[in-house]
Amino acid sequence: MKKYIILLLTLCSMSACDYETVNTDPYGVSDEELGPLKYGARFMNMQQRVIPIGSPSLTTGPGNDLQNTDLISSGNYIGYFGNNNNWGFNNESNWNFTDSRMNYAYQNFYSSIFLPWNEIYEIAKDAESPSEQAILEMANIVRNVAWLRATDVFGPIAYTSAGDGSIAPKFDSQEVVYKTMMADLAKSVELLNTISYRVMSQYDLIYDGNVQNWVKLANSLMLRMAVRVHFKDEALAREYIAKALDPKNGGVIEDIASEAKIQTSAKMPLLNSMMASVNDYNETRMGATIWGYLRGYRDPRLSKYFTQGTYGYGSYMQKDYFAVAPENTNSKQETTWSEKFASRPNIDANSPLYWFRASETYFLKAEAALYNLMEGDPQTFYEQGVSMSFQENGVNGFTADYLETTDKPLGIRTMAYWYGDYGHDLSIGNTSPKWDDYTGSLPQKDEQLQKIITQKYLALYPNAVEAWTEYRRTGFPYIMKPMDGAAAGRIGASAEDTRAPERFRFAPTAYNSNPNMAEIPKLLGGDDIGATKMWWVRSDRPKQPNQ
Repeated sequence: MKKYIILLLTLCSMSACDYETVNTDPYGVSDEELGPLKYGARFMNMQQRVIPIGSPSLTTGPGNDLQNTDLISSGNYIGYFGNNNNWGFNNESNWNFTDSRMNYAYQNFYSSIFLPWNEIYEIAKDAESPSEQAILEMANIVRNVAWLRATDVFGPIAYTSAGDGSIAPKFDSQEVVYKTMMADLAKSVELLNTISYRVMSQYDLIYDGNVQNWVKLANSLMLRMAVRVHFKDEALAREYIAKALDPKNGGVIEDIASEAKIQTSAKMPLLNSMMASVNDYNETRMGATIWGYLRGYRDPRLSKYFTQGTYGYGSYMQKDYFAVAPENTNSKQETTWSEKFASRPNIDANSPLYWFRASETYFLKAEAALYNLMEGDPQTFYEQGVSMSFQENGVNGFTADYLETTDKPLGIRTMAYWYGDYGHDLSIGNTSPKWDDYTGSLPQKDEQLQKIITQKYLALYPNAVEAWTEYRRTGFPYIMKPMDGAAAGRIGASAEDTRAPERFRFAPTAYNSNPNMAEIPKLLGGDDIGATKMWWVRSDRPKQPNQ
């Protein structure tokens, strides 16, 4: 493995990763010892890095990684989760993008995937065997699921230069990453559609070697990306929406059986990585924004997503759903009146982490149809998305009534917030689940998009990076304001106009190791700060009413 040392040193300097850890195979064996297992161990490693997860023996390690990527950051920004801690206002939870934490984030989103992918690529790139070619394309799909998260968090990443052995990889703009990644997904689909047998099933934690399902995942990812870019490049969106949905190309994820998820199995024991932050640290609790929607809509998914919490003790104890404000300003608390006893995510050690669910496909189709990017009725797709999400969460039989409700989300009155001085009325300018119930606060098409993205937000839970991305792209759903009034200033933004960061910045020390990173501001179209918008952001993104 010495041939990778130079490149890995470069990556480590960008991501503060530990050299000895990176250069030691996680299974403790060399290439020669692996023999026929040369792909399997690396492929299993990749799958555990997309949304961080690991074996129970790793205890809180993957949980710390997930805090950084999804729980105290993106999930907090979007209001899925609230934090029972403020960490001294010294990390991403309150928008303080320190050098060490951003190095850590780049490692989690990008570098940790690069090593096992690059080793597979180096072994298989010139392979003539159809099976080895298929293995490489499956690895490419996993890489792209992960690196889509990376580009949607940072913007520019080293994509087209990945695998070329450069000690100073060139970064690509997000536009180039999207165009190249969609083209690569199309190539993966083309190759895998020639394979009629299972591939590497004993090492496939997602689909057990079912190549047809990997094709569906690639097409679904293509559809996600194509819809995401339509405000910026309609022709590109149309091209790849058509490719993704062409039945000849293998289809997309439209049923529960083909959803992409990772959890413990006979192949490998895994521990849901939310457990550390929820149970061990007592830091991740129900977020105020999702509380407002679930309670306001009387949504039957509420008890599937969260447990009831308690407030007070003895005869004063209340049991209900209690939520924590975004960007909480309180330090970690332990009393019975504190955030520790707020509602928890309803998970256990075996709960899966989802990469892509069938309900998302229907919401993507709804948006595409709304903007005439494909044939079909947006209302029908929208209602299919809600129905599928209810099925995914085992709450069948509620869909018809839910889709007729004209209820609005709940707000939190300042004097009624459980954990301090905070209030926000989420109902202002907001919408209901019923398709043809319009408030008139937005043009009709914008309110239809608001309905689609709001229900998509509820269906995506707990996929926090994806929900944060859709919020930044569209301005929906409306979210509760930060409790921390100083948060926006830490990323160079206006507190009046900013409800969430636009992106993570790169660690300043990363620029010292790679001269090509001097191009980052140009590739971003702005300063490398948390307030600079991504390429795919709608230019006329609706602005949430201020309070």
